[in-house]
Amino acid sequence: MKRLLLAVIPAVITSSCITGTPQEKGKPAIAPPIQETQVLSRKEKAEGFYKIGVSYLQLGDIPLALKYLFKAKDLNPDDPKIYNMIGYTFYVRGDTKSAIKYIHKALDIDSNFSEAYMNLATIAEGEGNLKEAKKYYLKALSNPLFLKPEVAYYKLALIEEKEGNLKKAQRYLNLAIRNNLDFAPAYVKLGEILQKEGRIEDAKLLYYQIIKRFPNIQEVYYRLGIIYLNEKNIPLAKKFLIKCYKLNPDSKWGIKAQEVIVKYGFKE
Repeated sequence: MKRLLLAVIPAVITSSCITGTPQEKGKPAIAPPIQETQVLSRKEKAEGFYKIGVSYLQLGDIPLALKYLFKAKDLNPDDPKIYNMIGYTFYVRGDTKSAIKYIHKALDIDSNFSEAYMNLATIAEGEGNLKEAKKYYLKALSNPLFLKPEVAYYKLALIEEKEGNLKKAQRYLNLAIRNNLDFAPAYVKLGEILQKEGRIEDAKLLYYQIIKRFPNIQEVYYRLGIIYLNEKNIPLAKKFLIKCYKLNPDSKWGIKAQEVIVKYGFKE
């Protein structure tokens, strides 16, 4: 890893360049003051290491991610987001015990740190402990300054759907949308739940609204295609399934659409 160097290179500007007039004879040129190299504080260095660690995590290099995150922790041991990210990185590595340990350290510093509760909820949900997961999602939402409430509401909706509580799931999805009108997954999941309840016309109406707002979501075209296929409206079924496939033939929904297109012999 290349070392990050912050250097300030002073520009050498003579007084004649500033004034636009020649210097007077006999007067020595005055050199501009030399700017000292900026000295970073421990917190600033920690922030730099933190960002490097996050970058390595995004690249999938967990050892290097942890290396720089621990460097950040050593320089700024009072920053909860560093501990939270260390915990999340351990979770990605599969070390749940260490993940929980460091996420709790983040909460020891800031008991309202919603991102830490979100990570604990994710871990609990991954272990099948849905009750614990719901508790942590709600804890994250108890902080009015939480920046991503729509994600917590969406996750709660998914859990309620798993448990068969479709009405409660709908309520959480509506809250997710209310908190972020551009949070597309909540719209799509709401349409899916409407289908499960047999409210096909409501689902179709919502899917058309989603297409207008988010024209590149394949799943919506697929779902509309299947609805029309079940209604034996072949022209519309063909239209939406082919559209789904064309958006991205290699995706999950593109492949599913292709299977139906081939099965029914749909052609443009």
